[in-house]
Order: sequence, then C-alpha cells, then structure tokens
Amino acid sequence: MFLSLGDPYTLPSVAAVVVGGTALAGGQGSYWGTVVGAIVLTLLSSLLTGLQLPEALRQIIYGIVLLGLLSVYGRQRALRT
Repeated sequence: MFLSLGDPYTLPSVAAVVVGGTALAGGQGSYWGTVVGAIVLTLLSSLLTGLQLPEALRQIIYGIVLLGLLSVYGRQRALRT
C-alpha cells in the first residue's frame, strides 16, 4: 500500500536530472544544473496542466523529453571522443 507512494515523482525527478545536464552514467553534472532542470520541468508541467492535458499524456511528454535529451547528450559525448 505505501510502497508506491512516490511513484508519480519518479519520472519527473529523473527527467529533471537529465535536463539539468547530469550524465546518467555518472561523472558529470552539477547541483545547479539539476535545479535548472527541475525548474524547466515544473514550467513544462504547469503549461501542460494549463492546457488541461490528461495525466497520461503528460507522462508521455515527459518520456519524450527525456528520450530526446538522452539522445542529444549521447551524441555530444560521441563527438567529444
């Protein structure tokens, strides 16, 4: 019953870290980047809520943003090596 209490916050928190520029593999990132990522996703959430989109569609948009940023960061890493 209480084990799923924080489930709605899992994807937005991981997305905030990725949007902030932290590499999921570790080694790169900053606190300020994560704070900026959280602010950006809070603004995105407010915009989606203001547009009265259902929760399922908001989760899909979070996933698309996360996948898009992961592909961009992976591409930048490949270009640096």
